[in-house]
Amino acid sequence: MTSGFPVLIVAHPGHELRLFNWMERERPLVFILSDGSGGAQSSRLDYSVSTIRAAGATIIEGSGQRSDREWYAAILAGDVSAFRRTAEAIATAALTTHAPLVVSDAVDGYNPLHDLCQAVAGAVVARIAGDAKPPTFLVSPATANAIGTESIAWKLENEAMRRKQLATSAYTPLAQEAARLLAEAPDALHTERLLVPTFDWPENWTPEWEAFGRKRVREGRFAVPITYRDHVLPIAKALLGRDGCQS
Repeated sequence: MTSGFPVLIVAHPGHELRLFNWMERERPLVFILSDGSGGAQSSRLDYSVSTIRAAGATIIEGSGQRSDREWYAAILAGDVSAFRRTAEAIATAALTTHAPLVVSDAVDGYNPLHDLCQAVAGAVVARIAGDAKPPTFLVSPATANAIGTESIAWKLENEAMRRKQLATSAYTPLAQEAARLLAEAPDALHTERLLVPTFDWPENWTPEWEAFGRKRVREGRFAVPITYRDHVLPIAKALLGRDGCQS
């Protein structure tokens, strides 16, 4: 698809499985924001490292150093610096390989870190463009609600699908999530796709994850809910520029 080594940025360990065949073909550098530990679970990072290496791709140093709880705390605190440092580390790695393409999780309203992953990628693209030829920017659907227009999709050959199925089956912490995903998007195992990002960071938007956060507050599990307007949007704007552009 491209020359050189592209960059893949995902919010959580396991999202790279959506593009397992693409990783086999393109050998990208991969950065994972969170360790995937969730509320009280253990890190999933080792599983992703094995998956990425099995596909012939390379994980960027520093992946998964923050837990989900740490990222959510940074979002609530408006800690843009944590996201900027991450974008700078990814851009530095991308520049060493002259990355012609940056792919990230798409905004989907399912999880605030999914949404901000796209903003981080936009900052990476802008940083690369300051020093080199601007890379193409596409997004990958981590869930069925990804926002974007289809750029390219391809069906996996039988052997490629078998390898992807084996990699998915070996990722045991994701068994329930994989089953949910396949129920929502039955073609996820045999079709891979990349989208053109179209989310423009409007002032008013109500993502699905806001209702989930308020529910957790009522249950006493969270003290304060994350909201798009108060927490996520300001960080995205700071990463992308005051006008909200993605590049």
